[in-house]
Amino acid sequence: MKHNVSSNWLQECSLNDSLAILTDLARHHARSSGRFSSDILQMLDRQDYLALVSYELDYRPDDLPLDLVNARQALGFFQKLEPLDLGFSKESVAYTKFIQSEAQCKETNARFKDSRDLGFAFPSVPVACVIDHASRKISSILGPVPSLEHLDFSFGPGANTTVNARASSPRFKLGSKLVCSPELANSVQCLLQECPEWSKIHSTEDSEHVWIVPVEIGYGKLQFVPKNAKTYRSIVVEPILNSFAQKGIGAYLRDRLRFAGVDLSDQSRNQRLACIGSVDDSLSTLDLSSASDTIAKSIVDLLLPYEWYSFLSRFRTGSVTYRGETIVLEKFSSMGNAFTFELESLIFWGLAYGVMRFLSLPLDKVAVYGDDIIVPTKAFQLLAEVLSYCGFTLNESKSFSSGPFRESCGADWFRGFDIRPFYQKTLVSGRTLFTLHNFYMRRFEFAEARKVLKMIPLSLRLFGPDGYGDGHLIGSHARRTKPSLQKRGWEGSLFDTFTLKKREISRERLLPGDQVLPVYSIYVTNSDESERTNHYVVRGHRGYRRISIYTLKTGIYI
Repeated sequence: MKHNVSSNWLQECSLNDSLAILTDLARHHARSSGRFSSDILQMLDRQDYLALVSYELDYRPDDLPLDLVNARQALGFFQKLEPLDLGFSKESVAYTKFIQSEAQCKETNARFKDSRDLGFAFPSVPVACVIDHASRKISSILGPVPSLEHLDFSFGPGANTTVNARASSPRFKLGSKLVCSPELANSVQCLLQECPEWSKIHSTEDSEHVWIVPVEIGYGKLQFVPKNAKTYRSIVVEPILNSFAQKGIGAYLRDRLRFAGVDLSDQSRNQRLACIGSVDDSLSTLDLSSASDTIAKSIVDLLLPYEWYSFLSRFRTGSVTYRGETIVLEKFSSMGNAFTFELESLIFWGLAYGVMRFLSLPLDKVAVYGDDIIVPTKAFQLLAEVLSYCGFTLNESKSFSSGPFRESCGADWFRGFDIRPFYQKTLVSGRTLFTLHNFYMRRFEFAEARKVLKMIPLSLRLFGPDGYGDGHLIGSHARRTKPSLQKRGWEGSLFDTFTLKKREISRERLLPGDQVLPVYSIYVTNSDESERTNHYVVRGHRGYRRISIYTLKTGIYI
């Protein structure tokens, strides 16, 4: 079948053309998917995309890994395809889920309030012991509440209520008007005292000893971002001062967790343990539905020391607006709050620790990354009970305590075989076909890679080695040399690749925050190596360009 793919690397095909390309590829995989072949081919023939994205595989020990690889890939072309029209509003689905999560948190808060008033009646002795062990462990991990001067504040990459995503840069944020939530209002003076130069540029009056800095009180904004083909994900866009402080708190929590053996910068431990569990059934993986949206205020109060609960409460955003409506949140924090991920990791690590302590099991096979939890199978049932008591809902379709399949942190294993598919998330373009081709090459699926290659216009085909991204196609390529470098004794070769042109704010364009940008840059550089970014670059791109990369044995030079 002839497919019309533009010779512009970034130009996307139409939805109909994209679906035609993806259906063609999916049929190829479906024909080799064993017992799933008939079902998937029928759905493709009917163009029943809702059935395709909702179809769930059941994993049997006697299944062939290759059958599952092909079945997963046939479905993977559609399951996260955000432009796919399924006949309903994905935002409405996500909003309904948000409201349901709020109702769940409200129920949890009421249950713990009644329980506290009556003197805490736990459902069982094991659950009571686990909660006690968890709260003690969490307290020991956190230690004393830090003073603000010991936190490394910074801006995150996302939007704020006063700065949209396409202008998300410290240059814009430093000059944006100062807004905080009502919860932060009483502490905002202490926060601004940690940033005197930033405060000074916003001051309306000053004397030798006093600056008057106007700060507006505002709520968060409830918004929705793509998650998969069926629904969006809810996030809260925070007021700028809240997000600035939350980033520092999140970094502090991350450090405390790392000292306790939980490294949130590395997902490989979860992935390795999930692989082991798929082979010998010794380990179970747990996944929670809407984990961050169901962290009720009462469970944070229960598990964290009071001084920490009080401290974190000062920097949360307790109300959000959505289409003119103000919603008072029952959850403690949501995605968008820069310490939510660390907080949920801390809570789930504490609960997993409590279960292991109660069952007298070693901790060396426990891993937590957000709501991706791995524990020995012997601990699965009790941990599930504890999580339910704490107001969380186990995602039954993504939690596995028996059988040959496990998944965690983007790794899917069947009896030790990697069966993770390539997920198409946007309309088809030369760029996405490059990524798909290279995915196949890395999986040694050369016939499939050749099939994709035929769809790519000849004018776009650049070949080069693996390990340098997906701006070129992995494959044999002519080695080009540069005479001027050869004369200087350099050995190596050149290959070409495509790269995105970054969107940069003109350095000649003066912004209100520029006068404090040097101080901010030095502060961030000294505090965290990972924050060393180009503050003149903003989200998005302005096209692409072709560059040459010169490879040496000791590294690469562009």
